[in-house]
Amino acid sequence: MVQSWNSESLKCLKYVIKNKSLIVPHLRVVDIRDINYQQLKSMGFKGVLMDKDNTITQPFMPTIYEPYKDSIKECKRIFGDDNVAIISNSAGSSDDKNFILANAMEKSLGIHILKHNTKKPDGIQSVIDYFKAPPKDIVMIGDRFLTDILFGNLYGMFTIFTEPITSKGDNFVVKLIRNKEKEFVFNLIDKNGLKPPKHERYTEGTIKDRLK
Repeated sequence: MVQSWNSESLKCLKYVIKNKSLIVPHLRVVDIRDINYQQLKSMGFKGVLMDKDNTITQPFMPTIYEPYKDSIKECKRIFGDDNVAIISNSAGSSDDKNFILANAMEKSLGIHILKHNTKKPDGIQSVIDYFKAPPKDIVMIGDRFLTDILFGNLYGMFTIFTEPITSKGDNFVVKLIRNKEKEFVFNLIDKNGLKPPKHERYTEGTIKDRLK
C-alpha cells in the first residue's frame, strides 16, 4: 500500500503557523528501544499509541522490525496488551478500504490498530473511544513531526519522536518532506530553543533525549 495525499496535515498547518511548539516533541530518541516504559507508567500515563510505518515496522511491512520486538513486548507487559495501540496513515486509515489491511496486520503484529477512516493529525476520536482515557494520559510515539508529533501535541498527549527505521520503501515525496521537516524542527529546538507544549505529567529534564 502506498499512502495517498494527506490533506489533513495541510489543514492543520494553520495551527503550526500560530504555535510552532506543536511540532516539537517532548522527547527525542533514536528508536523505541531507548524508551523507558516503566518510567512513563510511573509518571501516570495509562496508554501508549504508536505510529506503524518506520516507527515499529519497515515501511508497509506486516511484521514488527525484528530488533524492536523485545521493546514492544516490554511496553505491552508494563501497560497491558489492551493499553497499547497503533494509529497509522496506512493501515486503518482512509486509504485502507473496509479496513482489510488493518484487520490482517492486527493479527501479524499482535497490536490493536485503530480504525479512524481519516489521517493524522486528524483521528482523535478513535483514540478517546479506544483508550477510554483523556489524551493527556496517552503517550504518542512516531517518526514524523507534521503527522505523529503534531497529532499528539494538538490534543495534549505526551509525544516521543523516533528516528525512522529506513528510507527504503518510502516514496520520494515522503522522503523529501521527512528530511525538510526534520531539519526545520531540529533548528527550532537546537538553535532557537523552542520547547514542546507544556504537559502536566512532564517537567523538562524528567526524561533525557537519547540521540545519536
